[in-house]
Amino acid sequence: MKVLLEQAELAEPEVIVRGDPSSEQVKNIIGLLSSSQSSQKMFFFKNEREYIFDLKDVMYFEANGNKITARIGSESYEARGRLYELEGALGAKGFVRVSKGVLVNVNHIVSVEAEFSGNYIASMKDGAKLVISRKYVKAFRKYVLEVY
Repeated sequence: MKVLLEQAELAEPEVIVRGDPSSEQVKNIIGLLSSSQSSQKMFFFKNEREYIFDLKDVMYFEANGNKITARIGSESYEARGRLYELEGALGAKGFVRVSKGVLVNVNHIVSVEAEFSGNYIASMKDGAKLVISRKYVKAFRKYVLEVY
C-alpha cells in the first residue's frame, strides 16, 4: 500500500482512496476512516441493566452457547447479537476472530506466543490468556500486519 500526504490549506482534511472498491484492504481502510469520525460506543447488559461503553475498552467477546460475553476491565457483560455479526461490524475497529468463539481487540494484546500444537497464546493487558486457534493464526497475523 502506498500512502501520500500533501500539505494543503483546506477547511477539513480530504482523503482519496484509489484501488479496487471490492478488495478487503480498501473496505477496511474505508471502515477505519468512517469509524474514526463516528461514536464508537455500544450497549451492554448485566443484571437487567444497560451499560454504555466505548468499544476501545472491550478486550474481547466470547461466545458461550447462545450468549455473547464482553470482557471490559475486570467485569463481564452480555452483548446482543451473534459473534459473526459483531465480527463483521467491528472488523474495521480493531477486532479480529482468533478462535471459533472469541473475537479479540488487538489493542489489548501485549504479546503472542507460539505453542507446540500450532496454536498461539495471546497475553492480554489484564493478564488474561486467550488461545489463537491454528485455524485463525494466518488471518490474525494478516489482520495485524496489513489491516489494522
